[in-house]
Amino acid sequence: MIALALAFVLSLDPVPAASGCLPAQPAPGPGLADPFRAPDPQATELNAAAKVLYRQGKWEEARAQYRAAEAADPTFLAPRLNVACSFVRQERFGEAVAEVRALVERAYVPWSREVREAADLGALQAQPQMVDVKRALGEAARAWGAGLDQSVIFVGRLRVPLRVPPEVAGEFILNPHQEVFAFTPATGRFRQLTAEDGHVVAVALAPDRRRIVYVTAEKLVRGARPDAATLDGVALGELTLATMTNDPPIAIPGGVRRIEIAGTPHGFAYRIDGPRTDGRFVVGSDHTLVPLTGARPPGAPLAVLTADGALPASAVAVPGGGCPVKARDTKSAGGGRVVVLSARGYPPRTIGGAFGAGLAGLPLP
Repeated sequence: MIALALAFVLSLDPVPAASGCLPAQPAPGPGLADPFRAPDPQATELNAAAKVLYRQGKWEEARAQYRAAEAADPTFLAPRLNVACSFVRQERFGEAVAEVRALVERAYVPWSREVREAADLGALQAQPQMVDVKRALGEAARAWGAGLDQSVIFVGRLRVPLRVPPEVAGEFILNPHQEVFAFTPATGRFRQLTAEDGHVVAVALAPDRRRIVYVTAEKLVRGARPDAATLDGVALGELTLATMTNDPPIAIPGGVRRIEIAGTPHGFAYRIDGPRTDGRFVVGSDHTLVPLTGARPPGAPLAVLTADGALPASAVAVPGGGCPVKARDTKSAGGGRVVVLSARGYPPRTIGGAFGAGLAGLPLP
């Protein structure tokens, strides 16, 4: 499988020493300088030209074009996966592993998923070098997860979303092009935490800052009445940050009108309002929803999701690893939502790309 032309910006040039908090130029550390910027057009053109040569089996010529695409925009990482695939097609497995290792070290998410699912890397599964691939993935996961407990967790929109016609009854496919990201105030770098094809609609961080839960949805079903709307194909995903380990997703049967996510001493509790699933739940040891009895979790919900999208979250304090900040949802100049960080002695910093960001999520387009 030829890698999709995904763009993730990585600062590869030398950077000045970190200011210690919200640096103007990203300091060394895991993550990307700006995951919301499109790649250089010349790089995407070279990548497309290489794809033609790849399909013709002209491996050396294709690699030359892929390398040229990397040179045109070193932050554009799709060509590197394509180079790895070309080496596998030639059964040059050692060279393929070297490319895979470099790729996942630079951006574990989303490229670890691409490495696992790329059809043209499938032949590696039966080779002795697969041990090296698994080792590289494990090391990259731990490096990617380091320090996330001192980062701002938010939902960011990567590009123009698929819009739903307003006030029209029917069933509509959702793709807001949103994923979960982390921003580390001490380094000024971003890390993508999910690769859910843009279907993330909400996120919540556990009180101990070790785990997140994120919500995905596939459709919006809107009835004749304005208040008769549900999200369909909804699932919960829980992720341990330090190891970047995902639990199996938990599908919520039927439509969902509202989900409130609260923190508990042991993780998360959910208040779900839907035609088929209604009540308060926790996740059991078998990764299913278990009805919750007893007292309600104390405090306000960490995140609230409705059929219109995620509600603005309360401002949160983030430890920051020597750079404690306060993060809050704010309206952008264009009427959308962005996340603003403030730290004592430093100017405010807005994070999120041109299409918006929110601590718990965004309104659905």
